This record gives sequence, structure tokens and C-alpha cells, in this order.
Amino acid sequence: MKKIAFLLLLSGLIVSCKANPTPEKQLDSDADTLTIATYNVRIRTGSDKNEKSWANRKSAVAELIKTGRFDVVGVQELIDEDQEKDLTSLLPGYDVYTVGRDNQAGTEGERLALYYGKDRFRRVNQGYFFLSETPEKVSRGWDAALNRICIWVHLYDSITDNYLFVFNAHFDHLGTEARAGSAALLVEKMKELTDDELVVCMGDFNASPFETAVYSTLSNYISDARTHASNVHDESRGTYTNWVVSNEPISEQSRIDYIFTNSTAIVEYRVHTHRYLPDAYPSDHFPVSVRLLTR
Repeated sequence: MKKIAFLLLLSGLIVSCKANPTPEKQLDSDADTLTIATYNVRIRTGSDKNEKSWANRKSAVAELIKTGRFDVVGVQELIDEDQEKDLTSLLPGYDVYTVGRDNQAGTEGERLALYYGKDRFRRVNQGYFFLSETPEKVSRGWDAALNRICIWVHLYDSITDNYLFVFNAHFDHLGTEARAGSAALLVEKMKELTDDELVVCMGDFNASPFETAVYSTLSNYISDARTHASNVHDESRGTYTNWVVSNEPISEQSRIDYIFTNSTAIVEYRVHTHRYLPDAYPSDHFPVSVRLLTR
């Protein structure tokens, strides 16, 4: 009888263990993952009226960045230092590296910016290059309509005790040869500057995935986060809205904002389709974010 009782007790313990498995570890946004985003915030221009004007939407742009809990965000289309200061003043939790495209010193013209959480990251190096045949000096490349640049930062992550490189670029909107040349140059620079660390390359490349001279050049070297993410949240595959507000998804032909990474642990890819008014987006582009597992 004692033997039977023991066997019954053991059986009950096994069933109990199976019924109450050890719960899966919950990811903590700060300690276990890194959220990185790209956002074309649209230049400040007098042609944008009412809900499209920068004065009316700038707070919504900053709020989307904060509520998205972006650890690092690459921003395109800050028309000048004043627009950059507007946004920076609304993001007190971030440090910023920003460069203009119209002079050698990077102080004039439309700007790119990289914002990163000041409590988590320390910038150890930074730089920029022109997207042209002469990347080391101010120049317009190939058949581009405008000067174009790429900026980069090398960050120390105090949470993971690791380093990462982040690149932010804005390719030309007209020059097909310029976009192809810019993609090849960007790959060349990533090879030159980075080693075995985490690399994230993002921006507005003004090219759909079907423009293979751009997309394939990049994706053959570094992974498109969307195609390698465990979870994809993109009710709209397209990222450029041209201010058109619709409940219908935008086609992939308008997917021109990307995040590429060498991370093999992409937890989530997301296109943020938030409206700040019932009939208005904060910008004419949707921001795109990825969440990377860091440990």
C-alpha cells in the first residue's frame, strides 16, 4: 500500500509540473531589447497649411517618438537648424548628432539627425559623408537633383556594455543613378567603418523594394529588418503617404523608408500609422521601427 501511495503521489507531482510550466521570461524594453526607428518628419515649408504645418504638428512628431519608446531614431528632412532645434527641444531625454548637407562643415542646408537616449548611450565617435563620387567633400553625386549625405554614430550602450554603429541616410528623389551609387557607397562605408559590432543602417532611400539597384545592393550585404523579423506589424507596407489619409493600406510600391541590420534577433518590425488628428498624420511618411533582442 505504501508503494502504491508513493506512486500516486509521484504521478500527481508530474501532472502538477506539466500543468504549471515555468513561465516564459517577459522581455523588458530597457534591459533586453533595443528599439530603433527611422522617421522622415517632412521639412518646414510655407506650402504646408493648417494641420500639415510644422508649427501644428511638431509636438505630435515628438510625442510619437517618445510614446514609441525609440532608443535611437534617425530623422530626415529637417530643413534648417531652427527646425532641428524645435524638435530637439521637445525631446529632452535625447542627445542628438545632426549635420547639414550644403557645406563642408555640415552647418548649412537640410539636415539629418540621429537622436539617442542620453541615459543609455554615450557617443564615442561620429561622422558623415556626401553621397557622391567624392564623399569626402561637399558635392552632388551622379544625376542627383540635390546634395545628399549619410551621417553615422558609434554608440556605447551602458545597459548591454556593447557598442553599435548607426547610419542614417537620405537618397535623392530624382536621380536613379544617384540612388544606385549611394547604395553602393553606403555598403562600402559600412565595410570600412564597422567591425563585428551591431550595425543598423536606415533612412529614406526614395526607392521601393522593386528598384533592385538600390534594394538588392543593400539587402545582399545587410538584412532588411522586415523580411527577418519574428513579428511584423505593418497594416500599411508602404511608408510614404504624400499626406493622403486613408483606411486602406498603402502599397509596397510606396515603401521607401527602411531599416537594415546585421542583428540575427529582430523581435519586431513595425510601421506606425498613428494619426494626430482624425484626418491628419504627423508627417507625410510613416515612421518605421525595429525591436532587437540584445541579450
